[in-house]
Amino acid sequence: MEQKTTKKITRERLRLMQSGETLTVQCADGYDLDSQKNTAYAMKKLERRRFSCRVNGLTLTVTCNGTD
Repeated sequence: MEQKTTKKITRERLRLMQSGETLTVQCADGYDLDSQKNTAYAMKKLERRRFSCRVNGLTLTVTCNGTD
């Protein structure tokens, strides 16, 4: 499983992810964390892609789990 660090979770970056790939981002605050997590969850509705999110403090880890 490939893990990368990025500054921000974007729809474009999520579209480029392959199944099993993981992104990690350090969020500025709780609002930033929720916003970036919601971006990943929205992709399921928009493009039928599955992502799982894990939170550890202000660190968000997003893993691509393939497509529906």
